[in-house]
Amino acid sequence: MHSHRPTTLTDAKRMARALAAALRARDIALSHGESLDLVARQFGCPDWNILSARLRRGAPEPVRSRPAPKAWDFLAEHPAEFEHGVERGTGGNVALIRHAVAPAATGYRDPAAIFGCYLQTVSAVPFHGRRLVLEASLRTAGITHGATIWARVDARPGAALAFDNLRGAEAGWLFGDRDWTRRRIVIAVAPEAVSLSFGFFAKGTGALRARGLALAEADPATPLTAEPCPGAGAAPGWRAPENLDFAALAGGPPR
Repeated sequence: MHSHRPTTLTDAKRMARALAAALRARDIALSHGESLDLVARQFGCPDWNILSARLRRGAPEPVRSRPAPKAWDFLAEHPAEFEHGVERGTGGNVALIRHAVAPAATGYRDPAAIFGCYLQTVSAVPFHGRRLVLEASLRTAGITHGATIWARVDARPGAALAFDNLRGAEAGWLFGDRDWTRRRIVIAVAPEAVSLSFGFFAKGTGALRARGLALAEADPATPLTAEPCPGAGAAPGWRAPENLDFAALAGGPPR
């Protein structure tokens, strides 16, 4: 018996054919229609008509392709489920992130896990010892789990010196439908910083549009929007190559 839930009519019909073939191998005759009804009942529907109607309603719309913004990377667990890229307009270009697949067809088990993000990573060296302000205008439509800007300063991969995504801030994440709203982050770049990453993201379903991004030096007296990460003042040190002979095991000492 199949445990994978069908997401398209083609999936369901393939399951029905496989079921009929398996039963024929055991000398059990089953019509195609009967196989379809059995597949429907496996997934909580009384008959094939009900299951097929649900699958038609949940069929994914074709995800529209848009021009990608130069120098930006798009990150998502299932990037093919997102409509993202640049919308051209008379008032300037706008970057879009929209999860574009219906719930019945998504690869995400939980809507809260849906996450799409545009980001840039640049050298932090030109900004050593300074405070930077990142700003952007955001507009949301039906955002269920939040959308905002973010910034992170790293001493080395996996060692953050500062991070802020405005979580919990009064002027923080945007939800639902919001017209163009300005968001702002002030972050410190420590002398040992190596990289600076920044961008904007959308969680859950809905659409996020961003425009007017700006990254500039802030006055040293400008308050930070988030405190430096714990241990940020520790001496920097890159991880050295190790365990090249695979003698050390992750769970304990060598055996």
